[in-house]
Amino acid sequence: MAGDTSIRVSRDAKERLDLHKRDDESYDDVILRLASTDKWAGFGVASGDPEASREGVDGLRDSMRESMDRAVEQTDDRARDGRDA
Repeated sequence: MAGDTSIRVSRDAKERLDLHKRDDESYDDVILRLASTDKWAGFGVASGDPEASREGVDGLRDSMRESMDRAVEQTDDRARDGRDA
């Protein structure tokens, strides 16, 4: 794509982006959503459209569940690595 550029991020920064990334999003989408000055951008929660609000809440719930699942898996992995050491 014309106008694209590459940036380097630390492993920690990528892991944090992964916590916010939705299955259907690119990293570009995540960064733009998180960097928005509108705190409700991307969620549809504050929308006047009930369907958009419902979709926004559903997406937020799914994102939070996925984030918690990843956090639990990482905790389990760290605990398992500690026992194997």
